Amino acid sequence: MKKILIFLFLCISSYNTFSQEMPSGFRFGLTLSPQMSWLSAVDNGLEGNGAYLGFAYGLLMDLLIPDNYAFATGILVSYEGGKVTYLDSIKFNALPDILYPAGTNVDYRIQYIEIPLSMRLHTNQIGYITYYGQFGLQGGIAIRSRADIETFLPVANVTKQNFGKDITPGNFGLLVGGGLEYALTGNTAGLIGLQFTNGFIDVTDNPSGFKRKSTLNHLRLQLGVYF
Repeated sequence: MKKILIFLFLCISSYNTFSQEMPSGFRFGLTLSPQMSWLSAVDNGLEGNGAYLGFAYGLLMDLLIPDNYAFATGILVSYEGGKVTYLDSIKFNALPDILYPAGTNVDYRIQYIEIPLSMRLHTNQIGYITYYGQFGLQGGIAIRSRADIETFLPVANVTKQNFGKDITPGNFGLLVGGGLEYALTGNTAGLIGLQFTNGFIDVTDNPSGFKRKSTLNHLRLQLGVYF
């Protein structure tokens, strides 16, 4: 985590130092955004059973393309997850000696480094406000994962179990959203928007013979400021 914060600080410092040398089409911003995420079942062996309230923060970068377009990217740290119920007996790589019975609940919590790759379409400024729509892709690399496992067998219940062996290393999905920017002063603008990411790939990685598939989705209230 310290390395991530140092990286973000260096990026911002570099921008402030060299902004006069950068092309005028670039701009940077910061975001701190609450979000709700959940796991969606892809097969009949499990079902979604609850959402996770988390947040995302990090650095935003836009490459402005005249007229009224921008290529939007950045680097974010995102806390996501969700709860699922396994409808059949299940094993986990992190706990290979335990066969969990049908009805086992698992509350996943996953931390990602995310890189969005999207296009933003802007209106002309109306008063102080510019409206936009957004469409693209979002990729993520899992850097930490924990899970709480609950079943009717008390000895098999665990909390905050390291679940890195049971999580796919990456995630990838479709990103859509929209919102507005409010001009504050000079090049500074406040940002508020709504983003939905629909995951494409199975984010769980159960042992052979117990494979179950689920995708991770999130709805994010994007809050930020551009400089």
